Amino acid sequence: AEAPFDNQDCDCVLQSTNGVNFHIYKLILSLMSPIFKDKFTSPQSESQSDKSSVPIMPVAESSMPLRSLLLLCYPAATPTFDSLDNAKAVLEAAKQYDMQAVLSRAGDLIIAQFLPDHFLDLYALSCRFGWQHHAQTAATRALEIKDLGRPSNGFHGLQDITGADYHRLLVYHYRCGVIAQTVGDSLSWLPSSSTEMQLQMWKCKCRLVYGVKKLEIGNIGELKIVPWFAEYLVSSGKELLARPCESTIMESKCYNQAVIEATKCDDC
Repeated sequence: AEAPFDNQDCDCVLQSTNGVNFHIYKLILSLMSPIFKDKFTSPQSESQSDKSSVPIMPVAESSMPLRSLLLLCYPAATPTFDSLDNAKAVLEAAKQYDMQAVLSRAGDLIIAQFLPDHFLDLYALSCRFGWQHHAQTAATRALEIKDLGRPSNGFHGLQDITGADYHRLLVYHYRCGVIAQTVGDSLSWLPSSSTEMQLQMWKCKCRLVYGVKKLEIGNIGELKIVPWFAEYLVSSGKELLARPCESTIMESKCYNQAVIEATKCDDC
């Protein structure tokens, strides 16, 4: 194996399934894993009883996940994972060897590396390994998925979690959507810089059309709002119900439509 697992002064060698030898120190693995501690203190097999040689211990992992697993046992090392599947293999090995500190550290690294593109799978992993704070982070990113819960939004990690875990994700997504949809019911939350009376849309004559909606506007109070803006609030609310995240507003088609409608009024 490559450094740091090529030191000939080691006191044990772990051999991967594809024949790569990792030169390690028993003390380090014993501190990280009670399973390895028991292995090291048990009588050596007859083939490994020669005290003049370093014992070779075959393990069930291939060299790639084994290297990452061992690096996680060294505080100064920060491994990266070639793929999410490789990261999952490392987690399985850490779980098998009861390496609780490694599981926790690996969780932090995996979330940091794969969250942007794999938040549903990471939600599943977080539920499986009890990483509540990571599960919340992944669930928040899942708000970017429109209409989460439809059959087209299934993901590979579903097989790793319970129905209750997935239900919690769907409930969280739905409740955030309901709350986001109500943002346009009142604009009392607008900062004063956005509600100054000199802003033309708050005093345009097109507000005087019969049946125009009234809203609480920042520090101004209740005002009639221009029709195009009222339609924008309704349309964007529907989009936020399905996909309750900031990027929904930034990417909304109804925003461009609202701008087009606003240009039809000379005053707006």
